[in-house]
Amino acid sequence: MKRMAFLSMAVLVLALAAPAQNANQETKYANNSFARLSHITGNTYVQKAADLGYEEGQINMPLAEGDRIGTTEGRAEIYLGKKNYVRLDQNTKLDFLSLPRKDSDLIRLQNWAGNIYLEINTLEKEKSVEILTPDATFYVLDRGRYRIDVKENKETEILVYSGIVEASGAEGSVLLKKEQRLTVSDGRFLSKPDAFIAAANDAFDGFNDSRNSQVFKTSAQRYLTDELADFEYELDQYGNWTYLPEFGYVWAPRGMGADWRPYYYGRWSWLPMAGWCWIPYEPWGWAPFHYGRWGWQFGMGWYWMPMHYWGPGWVNWWWDDYYFGWAPLSYWGYPGIIIDNHFYGRGWNGDYPMNSRALTVVHKNQLQNRNISRAALNPDSIKAAIPRLQLTEKSLNVRPVSSKNISLEPIQGGKRVILRSGGAEEGKLERVNRPDAAATKNRDTQAQKPADSKASQEPKRTETKATTPKTNEQGKQGEASQPTKASSPPPRKIKKDGEPGSGAFETNAYPRRTEGLGYPSRDIARQSAPQGNRSSGGGTVLDKFYRTFSGGGGSSATRVAPNRGVTSGGSASKSAPRTISRPSTSRGSAGGSSRSSGGSSRSSGGGRKK
Repeated sequence: MKRMAFLSMAVLVLALAAPAQNANQETKYANNSFARLSHITGNTYVQKAADLGYEEGQINMPLAEGDRIGTTEGRAEIYLGKKNYVRLDQNTKLDFLSLPRKDSDLIRLQNWAGNIYLEINTLEKEKSVEILTPDATFYVLDRGRYRIDVKENKETEILVYSGIVEASGAEGSVLLKKEQRLTVSDGRFLSKPDAFIAAANDAFDGFNDSRNSQVFKTSAQRYLTDELADFEYELDQYGNWTYLPEFGYVWAPRGMGADWRPYYYGRWSWLPMAGWCWIPYEPWGWAPFHYGRWGWQFGMGWYWMPMHYWGPGWVNWWWDDYYFGWAPLSYWGYPGIIIDNHFYGRGWNGDYPMNSRALTVVHKNQLQNRNISRAALNPDSIKAAIPRLQLTEKSLNVRPVSSKNISLEPIQGGKRVILRSGGAEEGKLERVNRPDAAATKNRDTQAQKPADSKASQEPKRTETKATTPKTNEQGKQGEASQPTKASSPPPRKIKKDGEPGSGAFETNAYPRRTEGLGYPSRDIARQSAPQGNRSSGGGTVLDKFYRTFSGGGGSSATRVAPNRGVTSGGSASKSAPRTISRPSTSRGSAGGSSRSSGGSSRSSGGGRKK
């Protein structure tokens, strides 16, 4: 009898452990796998890995591995995580070739043209930050401040204000220490490391110093643990911390209107590795909408409870043939409900109530609207259009249909043009057959070593194709999802009162939740690309077309990532990417709604339901 009882217990333990293991295997990205566009001035543009066109950059936009960011008459700051930043000067082009994952801490950036500052305050091992230029590759060996200026088709200069960096070119490699600089051209060192005076000499130096004085400010009292401490000062500017006996310290934003709710003022954007990701329009929105859960209390309003794990959007979804709906998750993993000034976060018997003030519903063709709050249905419209709904912890199983329409838009008085994607397919969605395993091909960040110093490779932008389902199949998927018993919330990323160094908040009433929070992972497939050269006559048809409208001359747009660890003879070609300039903001189709369109979304799996 004892033996049978032991075997039964072992089988039960294995059965409970299997889902958590599978979830952890599916989630490839880490908390810092997506960089944050944290500050912009002037014109900034982003080109997603699977798209030929550009979109205007905005604060809190996530930048993924394979994306490109550029500036014209403006500057930008990107938060890389762990107190690390990269800042772009005017007229600068930068590719994100690699960003951290669960199995790698590597950050690899490609600076094609213009000036960048690197503020590295956390470096867990040498050479985990690499900067590639058309002339040389730089490996960061210590924490410090680095400026890299790339003069397109001419030379690259690096200035080390503090720290140590290894410069690698065709002639070998050299070390640069504090207050040393070096100039490289086409893999050749034009000078030996020489000293310079570390002082602010131009407007970009002043911009970097000004941003440092802002982002490295500290608060008088700490509420967050070290992992989220970078957001503490920002949150103090826009909200207040309050102690609740049930949760500890929670943060509530100031000045929110009566209709405000989480995941309402912003838009959804599709990330190949993570799915639908929320881009909040609140300047403080990165941490509260990607780390943790939300609650509500009469007289206090909405408040945020920090937790450990980054997520594209902590919501539960519902959908049918015509509409999409979502609600923020409570601390217990249920979709939150507000009725008659009472908040229900531990579950709800029956269908999700239509009159909940936490619910947001949009028409099917408005999921990508650039302002969800304007496209959202009011409560009366929800009741009239939807007989009943039940939110599900399943990921939303649709993604945007890639637009094949590419147009050229002249800027700066016709002197330059930019490629802009958009057209009839904007706003359309296609079904993802397996949201937890759909592989989206990305540009290759592991290009082969070129045959000569002038050769380079340009990985192709490709993506998987999925068949568009019939509408009745999509409706069945949304209605068939039944709520399940809630499990424990993840450990909170907040310090308890009177314990400055304490770890995550825990409660005995609800057992610890596993790391596998139901987020699907879409691994990036690598694909080699044919070699090219500097000849202005080379490149694709789009490259030639682009050069024709941008004034001839100029090299074709290519991207290259030399094999990591090559310390000599592997300098990148001088080929530069397309000139990044201001595109018209693309909009989705308005469908039957008079509201504005555009934007995008992400399911936050992992919620629990009753």
